[in-house]
Amino acid sequence: MSAGAVKFETLKPVKAAQLIAQRVRDAVLSGELAVGDRLPTEKELIKQFGYSRSVVREGLRLLESDGLIQLQAGRNGGAVISSPNTERLVYGLDTILRLQSTTAAELLEAQRLIEPLVIQLAIDRATPGDLAAIRRTIELIEENPGDKDIVLEQSNRFHTLLGEAAHNNVMAIITTLMREVMIEMRYSGDAAEALIIARIHRRILEAIEARDVKAATRRALRHLEATECVMSTRPQAPRAAAEPGNVVALEKRGPARTPGRTPQH
Repeated sequence: MSAGAVKFETLKPVKAAQLIAQRVRDAVLSGELAVGDRLPTEKELIKQFGYSRSVVREGLRLLESDGLIQLQAGRNGGAVISSPNTERLVYGLDTILRLQSTTAAELLEAQRLIEPLVIQLAIDRATPGDLAAIRRTIELIEENPGDKDIVLEQSNRFHTLLGEAAHNNVMAIITTLMREVMIEMRYSGDAAEALIIARIHRRILEAIEARDVKAATRRALRHLEATECVMSTRPQAPRAAAEPGNVVALEKRGPARTPGRTPQH
């Protein structure tokens, strides 16, 4: 091969701030730094990295935007290593799926594939503490059926805690992301609907506690079927105006829109 036949891609220079952020990120991933550790002072970071104050600050802002550090103000402030949460991933995933015109039906289809695996793992691995936390979400809905914010929060928490009870980090993150992305409708149910949601969730939990894989899976999938039934007939809000909300109210109304079907959660 002649020298003229070799083609190299143009290299893009890496910003100094990105190098600083990557160095700190590498230190966290390698175990040099742990959650709660405090980075050196700004003055010391400037000295160690050999860059100006503005570059160091930009690097810290990159880390903060990734959720890897928290910048604390005050005399004893500074940068502290933190653990990123899935909320930061939700916005990015939601944007990608919307730009690709992903439908609610596609999300529900994916959830139907994942739900049996989550339930199986939860039955095998859930601790008494896991089950107690899940049960508490149901109790809070039962205690506050007229409070839409609590119903919204605790219904969503039921599903995310179920994913965490599988004790598989990848599965827990996927479950949480899918749940958060799917929730685009504002919860508008009344107290009666909230109590029905609580009853459905309780029946799923009871089957899990009884280690009845078939019953728990059947109830969870019917839960999703009811949601999909209503989402397919209910007008969707314009994407630009969509606000965080909940599909939990749909879980009750779903079967009512399908003639001849009775709820069997």
